[in-house]
Amino acid sequence: MVKKDKNKVALQEYFGNKSELSLDGLRTYFKINDPEIPDATIRWRVHDLVKSSILHRVGRGLFQLGDGRLYQPELSSRSKKISTFIRKNFPDVSFCVWNSDLLNEFTQHLIAYPFVLADVERDVTESVYYQLKNNFSGVFLHPSEMLISDLLPDFRLPIIVRCLTTESPLNEESGLPLITLEKMLVDIFCDSEFTFLAGSELRSIFVNVFKKYTINENRLLRYADRKGRKQKLIKYLYDSRFPKQ
Repeated sequence: MVKKDKNKVALQEYFGNKSELSLDGLRTYFKINDPEIPDATIRWRVHDLVKSSILHRVGRGLFQLGDGRLYQPELSSRSKKISTFIRKNFPDVSFCVWNSDLLNEFTQHLIAYPFVLADVERDVTESVYYQLKNNFSGVFLHPSEMLISDLLPDFRLPIIVRCLTTESPLNEESGLPLITLEKMLVDIFCDSEFTFLAGSELRSIFVNVFKKYTINENRLLRYADRKGRKQKLIKYLYDSRFPKQ
């Protein structure tokens, strides 16, 4: 414990208030006392610092001090039932079920008409839709923006079935997939279901997410690239300086 605290203090003194530490910066730090230290040893020391929770990764070759702030979404009971239903009936299909009111943790105003999103592999989207429609109320397949604004408010937690983008960043708990903040941020930035989150509301979500939790920027941008919006998201992020909040 004493060694851990000593290492953390030394890093804090050297890097000051820097929000991110690069691998090159850490390499320079280690070479102060040992100019001939090989890269393999540096990589091992960095690995040890991460394992000891003195550093945590936020991207490829990028780190922050501390053990990170991990996001654990609290799914609604309806979302959990849908997720369990899909896993049981489509055991080999990749999917992610989440409820839009998870965003309330980060918004300025509460979402008035929350809904459930069931993102599933493209090849089985219609099959999942019909199975859900036969077992749950208020199920819609790729609803238009007009339908979302005009019809969905008449339902309690309606279900929107969509195609899951390949290589979506997901976590897992108890054998069921969980949404990550990287997926959530990209989805609300890109997808028509979230056009109601415009201007200051969208900005508020991004600001609060980056303040409260650790975001893997490489994973965020890789997913945005899969959705064809990487460059626009990069401009939005860096014009607004969200990672530096």
